[in-house]
Amino acid sequence: MANQVASSGVCGKGIALNQAGCGKKYPVKNADDPAQMVRSDTVGGLLQRRAAEGGDRTAVIWAARNLRQTYAELYDAALKVAKALAAYGLVPGEHAAVWAPNVPEYLAVEFGCALAGVPILFINSGYRAYELEYALRQSDTRILFLADGNLQPSEYVDIVREVRSRLPALRQAVVFGEHAGEGFTTWPEFLALGSGRNNATLVCGDDIFSIQYTSGTTGQPKAALLSHQAYVTNSFAIAERQGLTAADVVCVPLPLFHAYGCLTLFSALAAGATAVVSERFRAGDLLAAIERYGGTALSGTPTMFVAVLTEMETHSYDLTSLRGGNVAGAFCPPALVRQVIERLPAPEFGILYGSTEGLVSLMNHPATPLPDRTGTVGVPMPGFEVQIIDPRTGDPLPPGQQGELLLRGPGLMRGYYRLPEATAQTIDEQGWLHSGDLAVVDAIGSYRITGRIKDLIIRGGENVFPAEIEQFLLTHPKVRDAQVVGVPCDYYGEDIVAFIRLKTGETATALELKKYCRAHIAIGRVPALFFFVDEYPLTASGKIQKFRLQEMARQKMSEP
Repeated sequence: MANQVASSGVCGKGIALNQAGCGKKYPVKNADDPAQMVRSDTVGGLLQRRAAEGGDRTAVIWAARNLRQTYAELYDAALKVAKALAAYGLVPGEHAAVWAPNVPEYLAVEFGCALAGVPILFINSGYRAYELEYALRQSDTRILFLADGNLQPSEYVDIVREVRSRLPALRQAVVFGEHAGEGFTTWPEFLALGSGRNNATLVCGDDIFSIQYTSGTTGQPKAALLSHQAYVTNSFAIAERQGLTAADVVCVPLPLFHAYGCLTLFSALAAGATAVVSERFRAGDLLAAIERYGGTALSGTPTMFVAVLTEMETHSYDLTSLRGGNVAGAFCPPALVRQVIERLPAPEFGILYGSTEGLVSLMNHPATPLPDRTGTVGVPMPGFEVQIIDPRTGDPLPPGQQGELLLRGPGLMRGYYRLPEATAQTIDEQGWLHSGDLAVVDAIGSYRITGRIKDLIIRGGENVFPAEIEQFLLTHPKVRDAQVVGVPCDYYGEDIVAFIRLKTGETATALELKKYCRAHIAIGRVPALFFFVDEYPLTASGKIQKFRLQEMARQKMSEP
């Protein structure tokens, strides 16, 4: 990986972009026909192909609005955005951004930018002023598409007003809807710009499709650059591995700004299936949507599935259509996977492994034996190479030994935008992405994630892996969920703190859990402190922010 990474104006092979596209020559029968300018290995090409093959089929159902969009309607909406971008004067390689919950305009912008050759920044819907300003400035965003607000009316618009004077690169902000205040463009006004124009931008698979910030579970997010080809090949691979067909109805409760949510939807479109999209995650609404629309596959984070199982304790739903799906986004205890398989039920359900920087690189097959589907993340996806190394020496490790998981393949990011040093620290000269995750591979080639290197606790010189303690704590009959972090300690260097969520209606004490631990695990792995909480600090994509838990622990320990 070169030290300097940038997406603007550069095709994947270093060919300069211009108004005509990526610089490569492709046979084009009619440059005025947008369909002739779309390559099959691009995100726009994926949608264009589906619209051409079965345009009257339902592509997306927006559950909160009971609104259906066919493939032809979605492609037409995207084409209008692409034309308006060209009319506005945005050239291929310049950056756009979208900041909204899961709404229909979101996909129109996403696919419209793909058709126009404009890399799109997906902004976390939970961002506030400081985070939004950082993302828009660091990414050199030229045009921002936004909802009026998320949970509060006008909250997004008000935040943009607050930070806009400090964003010299931002030329325009387009608000979804028919009304916008001074300095903003309405959605209809923006679309009207492209009326009567042709979209003659040629985009190639090597071009950058998206700019996605890492989730911020460990600190300041970084902007990963991902190509069209990475997304398209990964989407088809996921659909094939999961056994999706045009008859499937894939439920998407995940935020579309997250790579996992985006790929879940794209894999449905790759199969010609229907995606049922939740505007925002609520367990009851999601289960009602599965029942109403006959959902056959469901993807989500562990915290989402904990909420789903909790909801099912007090309300009943007809989920007989559901057959499978997957969980990812954080460490998932085998006990939780078994509960999903048995209680939803979802007999073909399993775990996958992915990241912002590497998309989905490991995944179980529905036919994989149950013990592997509940305890491992499966085997590498097509085109991916995976190895486990000793993080201290860099030497490859044999099966059965824990080390850092390294990835190499077509789904990897090109680098972090404008962060060459961070890129070089993550992707080495041989093209291996150092994930920072600890893993073990078994004799048949299935991988098990065991924790994060940064989460490792060194207590009195001994390595303690939080995931192992978390998994053990779930064996206690009263514990719903557990998260373990390390905190500074004068005597041991670091000590162990556990945050516990109890099952509905249960009560417990720290002494009770400490006695349980002492009876079953080594004394050096018993948490020194237990804190009971109703919820964990989460990113908007549902990942637990362990650095926030460490801050909470330090604060509680300092209290008199």
